[in-house]
Amino acid sequence: MTTEYALEAEGLGKAYRMYPGPLQRVLEGITFGRHKGYSEFWALKDTNFRLKPGSSFGLCGANGAGKSTLLKILSGTTAPSVGRYRARGRVASLLELGAGFHMEFTGRANIVMNGTMMGLTREEISRKMDSIIDFAELGDYIDEPVRTYSSGMGLRLGFAVAVAVDPEILIIDEVFAVGDMYFQKKCVDKIYEFKKRGKTILFCSHSLYDVRQLCDQAIWLDHGECRAIGDSVEVTNEYSAFQRHHISEDDSVVGHIEEAPELATRAGEDLPHIVDARIYRMGTDEECYQVTTGDSIEVRVWWENPHPEETPIQIGVAFMRQDMTTCGGVGTHLSGYEFSGERGCLVVRLPNLQLLSGQFLIPVVLFDGEGVHKYQEYVLPENLVVRTKTRDIGLFRLTHEWTEYELAPPESGGQEA
Repeated sequence: MTTEYALEAEGLGKAYRMYPGPLQRVLEGITFGRHKGYSEFWALKDTNFRLKPGSSFGLCGANGAGKSTLLKILSGTTAPSVGRYRARGRVASLLELGAGFHMEFTGRANIVMNGTMMGLTREEISRKMDSIIDFAELGDYIDEPVRTYSSGMGLRLGFAVAVAVDPEILIIDEVFAVGDMYFQKKCVDKIYEFKKRGKTILFCSHSLYDVRQLCDQAIWLDHGECRAIGDSVEVTNEYSAFQRHHISEDDSVVGHIEEAPELATRAGEDLPHIVDARIYRMGTDEECYQVTTGDSIEVRVWWENPHPEETPIQIGVAFMRQDMTTCGGVGTHLSGYEFSGERGCLVVRLPNLQLLSGQFLIPVVLFDGEGVHKYQEYVLPENLVVRTKTRDIGLFRLTHEWTEYELAPPESGGQEA
């Protein structure tokens, strides 16, 4: 292991003992281990990687793939059964909501306890106390027992403490699944701030989009083993393709995406939002949801953003089959488009639509300025029905042409048996 890496792992593995019942544990104890009444379950096997300072590393995989086990090892909360790792600098982790908290202590007392466990002195904790409380936004609840907190409040406190430690390595495991939209945006902003300051980040999520946007590299774990590691886009695409092979098409899945529930509750706080979205034939005011392959259409999105300087936005439009397979999508952040003003109508033109026969769900996503945090997911009122008059197969019509040449076949690289 060298000093140029912020985090290194060599051959990491973790095995858990599985006992069929309590009697086997007793027998093993009274025989001083001569009786082995357990079987081993390897939650993680032979995992290797190296991260340079400033890297952002994503973990993806199904439930039980070994992601949380790997993060627990790297954060020091459990020891590996085999292999070794080295972390350079202070490590802060947010693995499970409420992890590391004493439920009977107040939020303030838990800040002191967690800060001490993460290596802060009393003076440092006192100096950071106000900023932690301000970031968590718990108000008077900071002096109430943590057992009275909701899961979202526990997330606020845990994340506030973790980032206040100002670690060289920040480990985050599925924490954005809980908490309101406003606080999720604060978390995303803080993570980007850490990235800009050259901190090393490990981020675990089931959202492949978040992994692509937040991380430079990624690892795909499957049953404890590394299936792919490298560029985050390539790894998540491999994992996504693997998932599609293992999800059977079910006609009962209508493919409905609900609008973010927090949006309605926070509408009075002047957050950006989508007013409406419709499909029209290109260049006309004819609204249409039944088209033929080759037709030209445009999607119009009406949006409002009361405070554009404080909350810059991006917008994405996707086409999804009823089994939730994304067939294609576009985003303003992917094209370098910049919004101006407090409201407007964004038009994305799609000439010569090449989608083949099918029924497609059209979600419109309102992102923050980085294209990561989702303010809102708005689904068009009707699905787009595409009909095809040709015999093309697949999802898209491929532009192609056929021709013939009088060419000799290439020489074979090997010999026939």
